[in-house]
Amino acid sequence: MLTRIITAIIGIPLVVLIVVSGSPVLSYAIVAVSCLGLYELFNTIKKTYNPIQYIGYGGLLVYFLFFDIIYTNYSVYLALLIIVTLIVMVIKYPKYSITDAVFTIFAPLYIGLLFSFIILTRNLQYGAFWVWLIVISSWGSDTFAYFSGVFLGKHKLAPQLSPKKTIEGSVGGVIGAGAIGYVYTIAYTVYDFELLKNYIGIVVMIVIVGSIVSQFGDLAASAIKRFFNQKDFGHILPGHGGILDRCDSLLLVAPVIYIAVMLAEKMIS
Repeated sequence: MLTRIITAIIGIPLVVLIVVSGSPVLSYAIVAVSCLGLYELFNTIKKTYNPIQYIGYGGLLVYFLFFDIIYTNYSVYLALLIIVTLIVMVIKYPKYSITDAVFTIFAPLYIGLLFSFIILTRNLQYGAFWVWLIVISSWGSDTFAYFSGVFLGKHKLAPQLSPKKTIEGSVGGVIGAGAIGYVYTIAYTVYDFELLKNYIGIVVMIVIVGSIVSQFGDLAASAIKRFFNQKDFGHILPGHGGILDRCDSLLLVAPVIYIAVMLAEKMIS
């Protein structure tokens, strides 16, 4: 626990600085985190399968290098990624199987595509506010779920995926994240974005939905680790594991928050 706290004390100010700085600092940070996450995921996958790693890394870098073009037309990017992967699989067969090809395509999409929604969210009007909702929905929920589970947990949530998670912890995480979201929104209306005073309920609902989704993100990552018989994705963050171990819930929360904000803006306008 002490190691986790020390890592958090060092990491939180860095995260704050990156989010507040916005583009291009945030974009560079997301690219770096995505590359590390992809490295961890490929290291996990290749214990059993043989993903075509250079296509995965190349696909990830191409996605971010041409992000302004690709994010408005994902279908072309996906088609090219699939085509290149299948061509290499055929040329190199039987070195690479269809399973290897599937994991090659999945890895950069799971990491790069989902992480990139943090960039998209930050680029929205009042983007810094919305990005912190992603953090609150994910890490805030995770923190409250942990302590709720420790003190109140009795009923297992998903014992085959994560034996320590409990229903009580899950509920505590959702309530805690919603409470933080409410306080954060009230505080932010004092600083800026006064329009939010009339829509605090919507913001809290977005956080609650994000909190629920974040727990599925965590469990989805656990499912991947269980499939490959891996405890953690890595060890780069003392007490927390790897980048993916700390950011697995963010991967699902970021696109959900982005979509929710876009829908909310249409409702308000």
